Amino acid sequence: MPRSLTTHIDSAKDVGRRLREARTRAGLSQRQLAFPGCTAAYISRLEAGARIPSLQMVNQLAARLDVSGSWLATGVDSVAAEPADLLEAEVALRLGELDTAESLYRTHADAGDPARATALAGLGQVAFARGRADEAVELLEQALSLRNGRALVDPGAVDTLGRAYMQVGDLTPSIELYERAVDEAVEAEAVLEELRFSVILANVLIDRGDFAGAEAVLARVVRITDESGDPIALARLYWSQSRLHSRRDEPRLAGRYARRALEILERTENEAFVSLAYHLLATTEVEAGNGGEALRLLEYGREVRGGELGAVDEARFGALEARALMLAGRPADGARAAAGVLGSLEALGPGDRGLTFVTLAEVFAVAGDARRARHLFEEALDLLLAHRPLRALEAARKLADLLEAQGDTAGALEVLKRATRD
Repeated sequence: MPRSLTTHIDSAKDVGRRLREARTRAGLSQRQLAFPGCTAAYISRLEAGARIPSLQMVNQLAARLDVSGSWLATGVDSVAAEPADLLEAEVALRLGELDTAESLYRTHADAGDPARATALAGLGQVAFARGRADEAVELLEQALSLRNGRALVDPGAVDTLGRAYMQVGDLTPSIELYERAVDEAVEAEAVLEELRFSVILANVLIDRGDFAGAEAVLARVVRITDESGDPIALARLYWSQSRLHSRRDEPRLAGRYARRALEILERTENEAFVSLAYHLLATTEVEAGNGGEALRLLEYGREVRGGELGAVDEARFGALEARALMLAGRPADGARAAAGVLGSLEALGPGDRGLTFVTLAEVFAVAGDARRARHLFEEALDLLLAHRPLRALEAARKLADLLEAQGDTAGALEVLKRATRD
């Protein structure tokens, strides 16, 4: 391609086109990309091909967009921005070949490597997949920092970082991270990423018990979903809406939204989401007192996955099955199922583990195993006070009821005081 008289670029028009492509790929608006000495209006003129940037300006823009200055100026990248082996690493990660992924990512993790942010993000996701949430947080935070806090450069890594925060038992940084990601997506007019992070944010708010906040987020998402035409996006919205109604003890509405999600997901043949939808449907049936129907739905959920559930889903399915068995009038089977689940609960984060302990304690209480029920209620209360304080009172009340039934009125009162005091 012929060069312009200004020899450091090929042409102002082509520089503008590449600048716009890189900015869009990075998920930035012109205003977000702007910095002292380079206004949003100037960036607009550059993208229109109406200005010729200096070499220093080219390099400053390139650094902010994770591309090389050579590529931005001429279209020829003297150093590949994303080595081919990192693509191989990402495929290995998605296929669960964690040793291969880790080995490939580590070759680019040293300081000074232009692909270090990608490598650290990959290593963080490997650590999370292996259940090392603390290590995942450290690596993913480093990657995010190297990317100047921009969430849209690698949405998957940001999603994982938020989940890692939750695994270590702290919802606040997770919520703050997803809120920033939503704001960034709105600013960049990145509709699908706005949808993705809004739905994730709504689910975390539900977990924290902030139903009003979740409802506000979901209301905003309705418009995005209607405009996007993405069936998975619509299913995710219905799933979040169902969870919201389930937590509000509105099983009929929860079931309605879960069935809408299920209809969509079955058409997409997305096994993981279909399985989750069956689990959610089963949850609404349990809340409505229909143990037999819940068991049928859980069986379908397992069949969709070919019986191969991960550790986290196995714990969740097992706990719900135990409760459904009790409702179906099979207390002995429910107690056995609950006992079988106890060994797999370490796969859950502390907050989720506390909520599951409450479910299992109820099963053992109905089965007549008061000693085990009391122990689990106590464990649940400790975890929920530390990680889900808004749900702690629920566990405290159930433990107090059990203690009172055993004649320990003073102990019951102390438990309630502790929950309200802490």
